[in-house]
Amino acid sequence: MPLRMTFWPMGRLAAVATLLTLALAGHAPAEEAPPGDFFAKTPAFSAGDQPATSWAGCSEVRAMSAALPATEARIDLSVTGKLTSIRTDGVLWYLTLCSSPDVRILCVAYSQNGMKPGDTVFAKGGYARVDPHHALLDPCLASDHLD
Repeated sequence: MPLRMTFWPMGRLAAVATLLTLALAGHAPAEEAPPGDFFAKTPAFSAGDQPATSWAGCSEVRAMSAALPATEARIDLSVTGKLTSIRTDGVLWYLTLCSSPDVRILCVAYSQNGMKPGDTVFAKGGYARVDPHHALLDPCLASDHLD
């Protein structure tokens, strides 16, 4: 059975493929990093593959991400929230966090890690804003606990 994504109103796997392509385009080398004061003001964001100062809750992502500078450099987001859905295509896992009116976040991971909808999870990954109401973390690491 094909994967049916309900994350976006169009509900098509093609939308996910397009978003993944866009997200991966941001992983090119020699990119200019955002200024250091950006990360000081937005502690749940960090330079790619670097630890964030803190975790954002679902209700904080919209306001915190409004300060994002225009850059091609990878920026990571560390977020914690309720897992609302889990889907797989047999290779990747698509974990959806947060509910409207907060920004809904799609975490593209390689494992479910035993998590299930309703669990509070911690997710960190390469951040891409899809539209005012949706964001993508790809690649993304997610767990139901902090080590």
